Amino acid sequence: MVRTERSHILIANNFNIEDWELEDRVEEIINLAETANAEISGITLQKLKKPARTYLGLGKLSEAKDQVIQERANLIIVDDELSPNQQRYLEDLFKIKVVDRTALILDIFANRAKSREGRLQVSLAQFEYLLPRLAGQWSHLERLGGGIGTRGPGETQIETDRRLVRNSIKKIKKDLSKIKISRSAQRSKRLKRAFNISLVGYTNAGKSTLFNCLSKKNSISSRKLFSTLDTKTSKIYLNNEITCTISDTVGFVNKLPTVLVDSFKATLEELNDSNLLLHVIDSSDNNFEKQIEVVDNLLEDLGLERNNMIYVFNKIDKLNSKDLDKFNNKINHLVSADEGSVVNVSAIKSLNIDLLRDKIQNHAESGYNINSAKVLY
Repeated sequence: MVRTERSHILIANNFNIEDWELEDRVEEIINLAETANAEISGITLQKLKKPARTYLGLGKLSEAKDQVIQERANLIIVDDELSPNQQRYLEDLFKIKVVDRTALILDIFANRAKSREGRLQVSLAQFEYLLPRLAGQWSHLERLGGGIGTRGPGETQIETDRRLVRNSIKKIKKDLSKIKISRSAQRSKRLKRAFNISLVGYTNAGKSTLFNCLSKKNSISSRKLFSTLDTKTSKIYLNNEITCTISDTVGFVNKLPTVLVDSFKATLEELNDSNLLLHVIDSSDNNFEKQIEVVDNLLEDLGLERNNMIYVFNKIDKLNSKDLDKFNNKINHLVSADEGSVVNVSAIKSLNIDLLRDKIQNHAESGYNINSAKVLY
């Protein structure tokens, strides 16, 4: 996606969704767009009782078109994944480029991926997203008129493009498979020597800041969404006898594109081999309950059990005493966990980090045989 495009956002919302949930949804798509360096010129929102084939109703789309012309926007961002037919209809209507939520997130990932594996994973997701949409790329040929010699070249070109995309997907998967074998060998050595911890959580919850705090490293930490795409691993020392490693993984987001989850499964296998998960949550976010649900559901989809997990409620320094009381009441109902699996911290101010270290050490000591130096989980 071209940088700094003036963008108009379209949002179709379920009629039964609460107003506060809608506000959070609007805020998230704006944050995603701004992370991709888009300039937001306006928003068109419609509550629908049932999905529309044209995404929004025709009357609302007509209003949006007038706004887009007035704003001189050159990009439409849609806060859902569009079908190829929906995207084609909207592009014909607005006469400018239309980017759905999936393409927007793919663009952010493509811009953030630095390692070879990360770039391959994003490329794989982009090709798999593109494949069913190729027919729309050749719609101009259908306008040449009927008869012999019009549709034929278009169909030939579509099949050629599909073959090239399928070959690219095949090659990327082969390259990723080689990387996976190498990474698995490295991880296997590490598993034998240390107690392994992985950070998981919603994007922008402060995982990278907590990683830096626990590992005393200086990795990149940013307030923008998806600041971490490539898994980072470092040692942390709890005492003289137990060695731990900690890994920072890609953040999750609501409606994370399926093609991205599939592409990043190899990276997320790091979570399968972890002895302990630290689920990092932004306690200052009004929608943190929904974010916990999103992450827990994604972990479940990945086949990960949450028996060995500590819920780390981060950014606690942003709450005043009144908000803190409300927050504590919420998490008591929300997280059905014993005292040892919940901790409130501020990674940026190192508040309660020692308490978190103690909880990690308790988990490590219960799952680590010091004499044989092997993890027992």
